[in-house]
Amino acid sequence: MKTLLCRYTAATLMWSVQLGFSQTEEPDLPYSSGSTGADGAFAPPASMPNRYNFAFAYDSAREEAVVFGGYDRGQSVSWLSGTIRNSGYKPETYTFDGTEWTLRQTDTFVSARYEVEMAYDPERQQCVMFGGLRADGTTLDDTWTWDGNDWNKEEPATTPPARHHHQMIWDSSNNRVLLFGGRSDSGWLSDIWTWDGTNWSQIATTNTPGSSASQQSYGQVVWDSTQNRAVYYNEYYRETYSFDGQAWTEIETANSPNTGIGGRMAYDPLNEEIVWQGGTSSGQTWVFKNNEWSQKNPQNPDHDREYAGMVWDNGNERVLLFGGDTGSGDFQNTSAWDGTNWTQLTGRVYRFDMSAKPDGIWNFTSINIPEWVAVYFDRNAANSPVTWLATEKVTINGRIYLNGETGPDNDLSGRVALGGPGGYDGGLGGVRFDISGRYAGTPGQGPGGGEAPTEERQTGGHGQYTGVYGNTLVQPLIGGSGGGGGSASSNANGGNGGGGGGAILIASSRDIEINGGIQANGGNRSYGGASYGGYGAGGAIRLIADRLIGTGHLEAEGPSSGGEGRIRMEGYYRPLAPNASPVPSATAPVESIDFSNQPALSVISVAGENVAQPPSGSLSSPDVIFTEAGPVSITVQGQNIPQGTPVSVRITSNEGIIELPSGDDPVVSLNASGTATFNTVVPKGTGTIQAFAEFTLTP
Repeated sequence: MKTLLCRYTAATLMWSVQLGFSQTEEPDLPYSSGSTGADGAFAPPASMPNRYNFAFAYDSAREEAVVFGGYDRGQSVSWLSGTIRNSGYKPETYTFDGTEWTLRQTDTFVSARYEVEMAYDPERQQCVMFGGLRADGTTLDDTWTWDGNDWNKEEPATTPPARHHHQMIWDSSNNRVLLFGGRSDSGWLSDIWTWDGTNWSQIATTNTPGSSASQQSYGQVVWDSTQNRAVYYNEYYRETYSFDGQAWTEIETANSPNTGIGGRMAYDPLNEEIVWQGGTSSGQTWVFKNNEWSQKNPQNPDHDREYAGMVWDNGNERVLLFGGDTGSGDFQNTSAWDGTNWTQLTGRVYRFDMSAKPDGIWNFTSINIPEWVAVYFDRNAANSPVTWLATEKVTINGRIYLNGETGPDNDLSGRVALGGPGGYDGGLGGVRFDISGRYAGTPGQGPGGGEAPTEERQTGGHGQYTGVYGNTLVQPLIGGSGGGGGSASSNANGGNGGGGGGAILIASSRDIEINGGIQANGGNRSYGGASYGGYGAGGAIRLIADRLIGTGHLEAEGPSSGGEGRIRMEGYYRPLAPNASPVPSATAPVESIDFSNQPALSVISVAGENVAQPPSGSLSSPDVIFTEAGPVSITVQGQNIPQGTPVSVRITSNEGIIELPSGDDPVVSLNASGTATFNTVVPKGTGTIQAFAEFTLTP
């Protein structure tokens, strides 16, 4: 027998995903997830780790971007037992096919280096790389070529002096690679060299940009194939020059990017303009056309980042931008510029839009979330929990976050901390008494939502889950409750409560392997000046498969005592179980889940007004508006719930929590038509209504 708790709620969600992988196929055991496979395979595009000051070029023969080296700040995740990637200079080659990144396994080793450059030579269909700075401080003068499969060390008779922080481009007018400037052990350089496929040659130039080589310490060079010239922009001095193969000429402009150092540029032959992006102080996008700079205003502006890589993607006719340093960490996103807007192609964060599935259920064939990718969810209107069913193996090597949000600052905007998908929102802190005439805020949402104290300067109640509602079977799938808002004082606001952790079910007819992690923790609280809000409760994680394996970690914790969520692990083989907190309930698979007749409970009318389904549950845009406070009727409708099942209602408002039926009032049950009606008095102001029913099914 199993006990089911049905709930009505409206909440918001935010979550992220992690990945895992397996090397051998095990025998198929009896469990079946019931997935139809109609939604195909789910596999977010693989990204590459964070990186900046690397070599970057586009190989047009193979239609792929190539990255070598650079610096990686590393990454550590405390709940996944510390560092998962070490920082440092990286001797790695990655290629990007327009969709995802691939780490290339090469026969030839090239030492790790930083501030290194390369350019693509279309005549010989190879990337040419020179110099860079090694981790031990050695400035390099070696030349390498990439043929699409491996690196080849070149042995030219003449070579430029060792350097790093230089520039390299392809001169399509003279069919040669150009190398500009950089920094040697003795200082900045202003020389120019050419590569003909065999040897380097220095070329004499006149009118070198700036009065000294130091003025070439910052800047970018690209080849303008329309005007048959190189264009150089120095972001420190904000000067623009052109180079015709012999002489530099300064171009006087009315405007120029003022974005700090470390920006990047690439030539867009489709729009016949140079694109500039980023820098230490800006995520601005500029273009240089007809000898003038102009700032663009994309609908989706990119982030401020320095020392990224930017190239023209000839196969897809777009500018590619990858990586960079944000000052606090490396950037992992790959974005594309189409002449008007930026579009993210890959990155550390993958957002999973739930709006297409009102019930939150996906029928996949397989699930494979690559390393370095975290999946977040944009919840649907009903704030359904996440249900992923798969016919084949599920591999999670990244991280899945279904955490409740931290309580935002109480700025009187009415913005609450959202619960994770299937979790409940936090309450609002009280507004200072000299403005509102009261101390209390609003309670947290959910059956275990934290209370909102009415006396001044009191902490909001913490959200609860285990011990208040739900069961060890995690049926139904339901998230954590929100923390209550803290109370105000005469001249200060109370803090907002944290959102409850979300809820996720992953079921596979084969194995689930997790080497990353899944996190459904309750959200932290905020301080409003007079008090703290309450913590959100942890959510729920349920895994069902033949085998639950891997070295990853699961969390459904609440920051406060009693706020922990629930974890359920069903598999014939469960070595993953010890890596869960709180301690999970663990058994062999109980049964396949029938999603065709799932119980549901809805509030369908309030005060005689029909409620649009699904309701928003939002305090800022109420589903029903009364003209007067006072008596109201509330009608609840059940679906696939037995007649006679008792129903309860929880109303939250600025006056506190109203529980129906209350005290010694008679039990209210679903009638033959599947409805139940409550009558109560509601106070003035805004509030939410939630309905719950608990019943037992006997097989």
